[in-house]
Amino acid sequence: MARPLRVEYAGALYHVMNRGNRRARVFRRRADYEMFLDRLGRFAKEFDVDVLSYCLMPNHFHAFLRTREANLSRFMQSLLTSYTVFVNRRDRTSGHIFQGRFKAQVVESDGYFATLSRYIHLNPVRVQAVKALPVEERRRVLGEFRWSSFRALTGLAAGPTWLKTEDVLRDFGTNAREQMREYRLYVEEGLMREVEDPAEAMRVRSILGSDTFVEWIRREFLLQRVNGEDEQNELRRLQSGFEFDVVLRAAAAATGVRATVLRSRRCADRQARDLLVALVRRYCRGTMLPGALARALGLSYSGFVHASDRGRARAAAGDPAWAKAITRLAQGVEKMSLPRQV
Repeated sequence: MARPLRVEYAGALYHVMNRGNRRARVFRRRADYEMFLDRLGRFAKEFDVDVLSYCLMPNHFHAFLRTREANLSRFMQSLLTSYTVFVNRRDRTSGHIFQGRFKAQVVESDGYFATLSRYIHLNPVRVQAVKALPVEERRRVLGEFRWSSFRALTGLAAGPTWLKTEDVLRDFGTNAREQMREYRLYVEEGLMREVEDPAEAMRVRSILGSDTFVEWIRREFLLQRVNGEDEQNELRRLQSGFEFDVVLRAAAAATGVRATVLRSRRCADRQARDLLVALVRRYCRGTMLPGALARALGLSYSGFVHASDRGRARAAAGDPAWAKAITRLAQGVEKMSLPRQV
């Protein structure tokens, strides 16, 4: 399994996630949730980590963190190892509970506190059995779910003393009561429409932020780094970027539509065009602005947005053909973008 790319520095923000081994349950009973949260708070204090929001689902968890020191890996290793030892000793078992190394996206400080926290808090209502319920019933499930920080951030229940709510709530009002109410309404908007994973719009999923932030990460931490083989693909993507022509050639090769035809607005194969739009949106944001991408495809900006929305709708609906096509094309892009070995 590819080793996730790690970027660590003092004051960094992260969206951290991990699943159960083989997608098995991580939390089987109330005591498991409580013990994990106890250890999350304990190690947050020990490693000087701020916990901004979290959500524990039966087979995975999400956490939004700030590290005061460059110590994310040590913090997470301590947390996950401690919880694994606890469960194995109690149940007289052995082996892994979590699926490999945790995933972590480094997050820009401007513009993502509310967006990411909302995405994390909506996890309980994205479960298939709950998605089909009426909005009011989903609102009830969201408000009654005990194993996330949503209730604490909205005043529905007292939160743990180690939870830092100020950063998420600061842009929602002038006093604590108003902030909690406005944030609750903001999250509940996600019950009426699909809320996209913020990382879906990023060209590199290990960094959540603007093109300027991605460039800063590349320049400050990655340009001179030499990592293990497992990290090289993502590292090379960050170091070299993706040009529009690379993505176009990969899409043409995968769809069987000539590149000159595929980039033209007169292309009759709408799915191929939508796939190309999805790819350039993911991979070319660091090299071209959205308006320039639209012009390169012979589209107005609104046309580019509509094509993007069609792709997101198919992804949100779980269309297997779309997911398979996106994966195939993405592999083609990444293969073309890697430097040749000498």
